[in-house]
Amino acid sequence: MRRRAMIQSIITAIPLRGVRVWAQRASFPGEREAALKELAAAVLPASLGREKTDAVAVQFIRWVREYRAGAEMQPGYGFTRVRYKGASPAPRYLEQLDQLASGALAERDLTARRNAIAAALRAANVKDLSSIPDGNYVVSDLMSFYFSSPEANDLAYNAAIGKDQCRTLKDSEAEPAPLKGGSGAAL
Repeated sequence: MRRRAMIQSIITAIPLRGVRVWAQRASFPGEREAALKELAAAVLPASLGREKTDAVAVQFIRWVREYRAGAEMQPGYGFTRVRYKGASPAPRYLEQLDQLASGALAERDLTARRNAIAAALRAANVKDLSSIPDGNYVVSDLMSFYFSSPEANDLAYNAAIGKDQCRTLKDSEAEPAPLKGGSGAAL
């Protein structure tokens, strides 16, 4: 008997009541992908253009789908306490996207849309962006997701810095090259 077949037969023979399943119950974003892309186009830098804001939305979707509740988080420099990720934010994001789609994102004018999104952020009591998405509000988490990325860092400085990428010591004194194509070329 092959090892895989033997393990499968053992697993199917054991009752697995009460075992926690890792798969997410909510399919993110489901029918709300267009709303998420509209949100990205409204809150991310206009210099990116629609194609790149859509790409950020797709990357955010992947991040949400790959989110693992209960996963161990890095404690950070100087902290000894190990922390664990909370429940998946996907169900909360879906509700918030529904509200935004019928409210703020329904505005035709971009300025009115952005004002309505700002009002929604105030209503959600979001005062600052966290360094990483914290699962509280889809708007601020999408923005945190992008603005903490290496691409956003490069765009902010208009240079190919490559934040969080390893460079050799030989290259450490070299000034980062300017982005090709000027402002908005990153992503």
